[in-house]
Amino acid sequence: MSDVPAGDVSKLKRMRRGEDKFLGSLEAQVMDRVWSRGSATVRQIVEDLARSRQLAYTTVMTIMTRLHEKGLLRRAREGKTYVYRPALSRAQFRARLSRDIVRGLIAQFGDVALAQFLAALDGVDDRHRRALERLAKEDEP
Repeated sequence: MSDVPAGDVSKLKRMRRGEDKFLGSLEAQVMDRVWSRGSATVRQIVEDLARSRQLAYTTVMTIMTRLHEKGLLRRAREGKTYVYRPALSRAQFRARLSRDIVRGLIAQFGDVALAQFLAALDGVDDRHRRALERLAKEDEP
């Protein structure tokens, strides 16, 4: 994004989707590849990413260590290297992230946030609403 005019950077950030909004761009790319593979070493992720961009091994290693520290990746030593696995599936991550965002909005804005959620549900048909209620119950701790 360094060659994007300063005024356009925030516009680009608003256009990002899914976990890209809450993880750094490289973190999201690493997670995407680990979710796809099921498990991976730093070297494997570096090789995957090399198809679209050149990154130093140490850069990817730092990102994967941070993701481990954030609780998004688990790692186990195999020989001289770590093998990383997702701590959560992509669906579990999205559910947890969504839950945390909603709880944060309610904590910060209270009834105003709840009223907006209710207003958003007005456009949802009954069948879809029941499916959403089931989904919410599945994701409860």
